[in-house]
Amino acid sequence: MIVFQVFLPFAFGYFLSYLFRVVNAVIAPNLIADLGLTAADLGLLTSANFFAFAAFQLPLGILLDRYGPRKVEAALLVVAAAGALVFGMAGSTPGLVVGRAMIGFGTSACLMAAFKAYSHWVPAQRQSLVTGIHMAFGGMGALTATKPVEMALSFTDWRG
Repeated sequence: MIVFQVFLPFAFGYFLSYLFRVVNAVIAPNLIADLGLTAADLGLLTSANFFAFAAFQLPLGILLDRYGPRKVEAALLVVAAAGALVFGMAGSTPGLVVGRAMIGFGTSACLMAAFKAYSHWVPAQRQSLVTGIHMAFGGMGALTATKPVEMALSFTDWRG
């Protein structure tokens, strides 16, 4: 039961976090063709994601301690989803940057919230195994953002 209530929701969030980190590299040619982005623009999109992600780490720890990992990650993943919508509907670089920053902010809890949750709900002798599998979900998210996304782009555009 703990697998469905604790592990899978956090692992899926981390899967999405890594998918969002990597997907820009795959959709870059489409962004260039559709919106005329430059290499600098693409770098800005990636930077916006990582800057927002990093900037929120300190307040994130405070929020995790105060409100708990489930509430914090759930709220932040709503922000990430909204960021994906903003990104998908954007018609210019500023809109794309805002969307990517929202995604970075929204996925900022996907690792630390899970570790905090596991420290409460997973027996100490299983925490290394659970966190290792959790990290593997992130790797699977990165892999999913490559060839599967490239294949999907043959059926639809980058806006999906």
